[in-house]
Amino acid sequence: MIDTPPHAVLRDPTPARLRTVGAADLVIGFTTHSIKPTQAAHLTKQAVRGAKSYFPQLKTVIIHTDTGLSERTRQAVQAISSAKVPVISGRYTGVLGKGGGTAAILHGAQQLNAQAILILDSHTTTIEPEWIPALATLVLNNRADLVKARYSWQLPDSALNDLLLYPFTRAVWQLKLHHPAAGDFAVSAKLADFILQQDVWGTEVNRFGFDIWLSITAATRGWRIAQGAVGEKPPLPPISATQTMARFTDTVGTMYRQLRLKYRQWQHPRPPMKITTFTEFATPGKPSFSPSLDPMPFIEALTLGWMEYRALWQRIMFPENLASVEYLASHPADAFHFPSDLWAKIAYDFAVVYNKGERDPDTVVKALYPLFMGRLASFAGEVAGLTAVGREGTVAAQAVEFEDLLPYLNYRWEKYLPWVDSGEKR
Repeated sequence: MIDTPPHAVLRDPTPARLRTVGAADLVIGFTTHSIKPTQAAHLTKQAVRGAKSYFPQLKTVIIHTDTGLSERTRQAVQAISSAKVPVISGRYTGVLGKGGGTAAILHGAQQLNAQAILILDSHTTTIEPEWIPALATLVLNNRADLVKARYSWQLPDSALNDLLLYPFTRAVWQLKLHHPAAGDFAVSAKLADFILQQDVWGTEVNRFGFDIWLSITAATRGWRIAQGAVGEKPPLPPISATQTMARFTDTVGTMYRQLRLKYRQWQHPRPPMKITTFTEFATPGKPSFSPSLDPMPFIEALTLGWMEYRALWQRIMFPENLASVEYLASHPADAFHFPSDLWAKIAYDFAVVYNKGERDPDTVVKALYPLFMGRLASFAGEVAGLTAVGREGTVAAQAVEFEDLLPYLNYRWEKYLPWVDSGEKR
């Protein structure tokens, strides 16, 4: 009797197609959900061009996993298959999501004994052939086990990375990876094997939390990490409020959960990890300036959050932090300012209660979202009109606030008592 893996796997008849291919040096994979066939086909063509142009001596195989009942997307992808670069497209078992689709690709790459596996984000419409060597080269040369993409990425889509994911992982895990939740990355065969052995496939990691989980796990387990400078990441396609909240909840929840699961590592941190940035294939970007965004929708989201979550905020935030939020929320838009140090304290407040509180953790993260929107309202004004270098400096300054306030996180973690109102001083 064959044991069923805990992670998603490719459905029949796809495994038989892999056996026909036999073996590969490099696997390039991507997973799709409600993606237009033309977009999936374009991504496949770019991957094939990159493989043929930069790794002609290697056997490359494309693996595409799809969630749709319709075969149109899979047929469009499969039509690009050739003897030089075979393309395998199919559905997969298990819970649908980025983690599930990626696990199925990694498992397929195992069957091919691939040396390196490159995963592309199917929502990134600006992928160029140069992205393939930018991400895969260091893994193929045995100089890294994980290479994450480093993008040129504008607000508002980059806000979660700039204001929370990057500062938090840099401070807590000493991981100076500019886009820790990048959906475009390459992994070594050994790291892929390790990933599939982890007992995370029944959690939010299997949905939207996979990308941030991968970076933190690799960093805390000593895998060699680098980043590959690629090109511009375009605005994400519009999604519903429900989907936006699901992504926020899964991603932030996954990151927060690592505090408890990897407590010893952040309490007794290792020396900062050196992150190599591979720039040989970086696509030259056009000079650009950060756009000016209307802060009112973000401020209104904060105000609505105050009405919906104020009682919960009282049990999560220190009184001084809650008072500061209420004070700034009472100001008109032209005088609105959400300080970066206040945001760092609040992010740490929520991280502690997420792990040690008695409330539903998902509800705790959802209650953070309006506060995140409030900080975005202020941050957008801070970077408006800045060049890419100036904007990166502002993002780095936010990260420094998180680093400087690590003692605050330690204090809250050690002193928090779940059965006492966490708004009380002690």
